[in-house]
Amino acid sequence: MENIINVENLYYNVENFKILENLNFSIKKGEFVSIIGPNGAGKTTLLKCLSDNLSYSGSVKLKEKNIKEYDKKEKAKIISVVPQEYSLPFNFKVIDIIKMGRNPYRNIKYNKSSENNKNLVYSAMIDTNTYELRDRFYNSLSGGEKQRVITARALAQDTDVMYLDEVTSSLDMHHELEIIELIYRINRERGKTVVSIMHDLNMASRFSDRILFLNNGIVVDYNTPEKVFNYDNLSKAYNMEMIIKNNKLLNYKEVIPIRVNRNIKNKTSKIHIICGGGTGEYIIEKLYSEKYQLSCGIIHEGDSDVNVCKSLDIKYITARPFSEFSSKSVEENKNEVEKSDIIVITDVPIGKYNISNLEILKKFKDKKIIILHNSDRDFIEGRADSIIEKIKRWKGTFYAKNLDELFKEIEDYESLNNLQI
Repeated sequence: MENIINVENLYYNVENFKILENLNFSIKKGEFVSIIGPNGAGKTTLLKCLSDNLSYSGSVKLKEKNIKEYDKKEKAKIISVVPQEYSLPFNFKVIDIIKMGRNPYRNIKYNKSSENNKNLVYSAMIDTNTYELRDRFYNSLSGGEKQRVITARALAQDTDVMYLDEVTSSLDMHHELEIIELIYRINRERGKTVVSIMHDLNMASRFSDRILFLNNGIVVDYNTPEKVFNYDNLSKAYNMEMIIKNNKLLNYKEVIPIRVNRNIKNKTSKIHIICGGGTGEYIIEKLYSEKYQLSCGIIHEGDSDVNVCKSLDIKYITARPFSEFSSKSVEENKNEVEKSDIIVITDVPIGKYNISNLEILKKFKDKKIIILHNSDRDFIEGRADSIIEKIKRWKGTFYAKNLDELFKEIEDYESLNNLQI
């Protein structure tokens, strides 16, 4: 697929302050590329440079031709822009604003509107659900309605490339998805190239072919969402604790923000979690956010607890699905248990494959063990319940009736451990 936009050695400075620094990338024809990054990263500045609306240094090529060589009318036939906000000094009717998208194609001398112009304007109104607004005045519309009208104007312009500058920032959930789905459909069905600044990371992940990740005016990463959306990239740039997991229903990397970084001190206790079947998800996420050192195992591959560990870069030991644990996995699990201060047994069901997670604890009677209550965990004819009852009698074992008791016991252990240090 040929490149429609090529950027080389792009710099933009304001009073010797570098806003954009040495940007080099290309965008293929028909791609949906989202530009993401925290506030002040340079996203809108970059989009203005790609439109040749700022005095930058470097090269921006549009269809293999330097963008500075196009006159305004030529450029407007290739690039349409949907801004974040659009205000008008004169209160035009909606239909007149959408018709403005056809201005680059009008014969100014005769001021005649072709049949093609009319068809494109009508089609743009139908696509954006603005046909019923056509006779209303623009300044009487809501913020979401205005955004749909400006999107309709860009569609009527019928360009090869569409630039979107945070077009969903003023929209509610329904209209946000409606606009993005519309742009995505046009991208896929008509082959139009879309370059969109996105604050909603999940929308960017779901609909983009590639993500251009900016921070402090430089490109942190430029790749598919699956590769760009990792914990190191996003947590550092946004200064947040977050979970990045696979949304299996819609098949994209999903970002779940937890909290803004509060400079919580790392905990001294290392905790090994025996879990599975999704029973560890919340416990892992909670303890991770409190800066405990964690490991998990043994868990069968494909388990949702494994996905949480992957998203948070937590050490985990796995085994093949629906199979007994290998001696290698068991030995690796023993090593993690031995290095741990606390072992947490979630309310995970126990069957013939994962019973060894309990059996290895017989060698660690001196460890602090916390068992989360589950009266229906045994699926192996009483063997799991028998082991649990024995563990409950060990000196260092605490039986938690609920999650509050579990987390309180961990907190108390950590506090006591710090006093002894």
